[in-house]
Amino acid sequence: MVVRRRLTAIVLLATGLLGACSDAPAAPPCQPSAEAESGWASSFVAGCLDRNGHYLGGSQTMHLVAHKGQLYAAIGYWEDARNVWYGGPNPATGWGQILRLSAPGAPWVVDLELGPRHLRPELLTSVTFTTDAAGRTLPEPATVLLAAAYDGSGESGIHLFRRDDATGTWVRSEIVRGSTGHRGEDNSVRKAIVHRDRVTGRDDLFLSVGVVGLFRADYDPGRPEVLAWSDTPEYVPTSTRILGLTEADGSLFVSDGSHVMRRIDGAVPRYEEIADFTGEIDPATPRKAFSAIGGIRGLTAIPGPVAGRQSLLLMWNPGSRSRGCVIRLDPTPQGPWLRRPEVCLADLAARRLGVPVGYMLGAYNGFIPLADRDSGTAYFTGIEAFLVGPPTQPLIAYNQRKAGGGFYAGALYALRDPHGHWRLGEVNGRFDPGRRELVSIYTAAISPFGGSDAGRVYVGGYDPNDFPSTDTAWIASAELRTLLAH
Repeated sequence: MVVRRRLTAIVLLATGLLGACSDAPAAPPCQPSAEAESGWASSFVAGCLDRNGHYLGGSQTMHLVAHKGQLYAAIGYWEDARNVWYGGPNPATGWGQILRLSAPGAPWVVDLELGPRHLRPELLTSVTFTTDAAGRTLPEPATVLLAAAYDGSGESGIHLFRRDDATGTWVRSEIVRGSTGHRGEDNSVRKAIVHRDRVTGRDDLFLSVGVVGLFRADYDPGRPEVLAWSDTPEYVPTSTRILGLTEADGSLFVSDGSHVMRRIDGAVPRYEEIADFTGEIDPATPRKAFSAIGGIRGLTAIPGPVAGRQSLLLMWNPGSRSRGCVIRLDPTPQGPWLRRPEVCLADLAARRLGVPVGYMLGAYNGFIPLADRDSGTAYFTGIEAFLVGPPTQPLIAYNQRKAGGGFYAGALYALRDPHGHWRLGEVNGRFDPGRRELVSIYTAAISPFGGSDAGRVYVGGYDPNDFPSTDTAWIASAELRTLLAH
């Protein structure tokens, strides 16, 4: 691997010293988790001050990640009026944040301010390495918490933030230095995974950068910056950003807008196509809109009907009239992967809400496995629904209305049971006007805390959908049996 020399790494204090609290607005202190409705508890509501005086705001909760006994959240400021791009008065504030929850009875605190021009931490993940860059087994596995974002519109590169758990600080480094040659979400940093190459025997970190490509890093504990990145991407998508990475049966799979590819390991790896949805893209949907919708989302390995083999689950969003259709790809002994449509979640949502659903998006970050000893493993994903009809109808979020309808104000999720059957539920139960409007679920994580919180599920979200959305980020939690029962 050709390695860039990262001569400077910027250490950012875990308390977020980027001027974030010097002009914090008057706001109540952040509160610990409180019981809400239908077995759900409110864990975080944007618009409060942590114990250090830092403002916790944001328009959306993009990721929830359990790491070394604590829970972390990635908060974005897309369409939030505190950000200078949307009318905010201070160019130093209103940028992406990483929050930390140290105990179920504690309030959230700011662990990292990404700083100016990092609108939202599109990636937050905990990864574990068992080998070094030479393929030697480490004395003990190394688990690392990573966040990533593109700078500005991509003209100033792609930045990685790595937490040093021993000191509670974050180290900033570069994945791509300088302009990527692309703008906006074409630089989207949405997925990362560690994969053991079956030929070299080395653990490699793979990280997607929009349409720029899939970059690879080795873990080298002897370097000041322990991740050594490739100069060039290993795989470059055709036209739409990469939104999926998963490992199935020891192979790495990657999805961009309309393709699913499998990595063929080795010193000179290559990628083979196992599915192509290109011919099914809605021709009436402009390229920019299709890129935002994402095409294939949520690529996840699941147990399948072929004994001893895993299948792949994905949500196919072909354009502006996407129905949230979930498709399973099954391997065959002959080689080709077979497509098995499972459900179109828009149909389930329309029946549940009693309103026509004209568009549905979901599987923002994948299908999350939820293991229950009695019923087996269910797969969970958040969704959002555009309701067709008068924009003033009471089920539509007050700031998500347009001609012909608007986005449902409640937070819907879909559950797949071990038999492949699907059903819907909602955070806080069915939405009624007057409740806090949640709009969508981006992410979910199992509680890292023991005791009475063991097995609890935390979820978070809100999708601005290009509408002004200030202090709309949220996190809630429920016991697994509550979530499975609704």
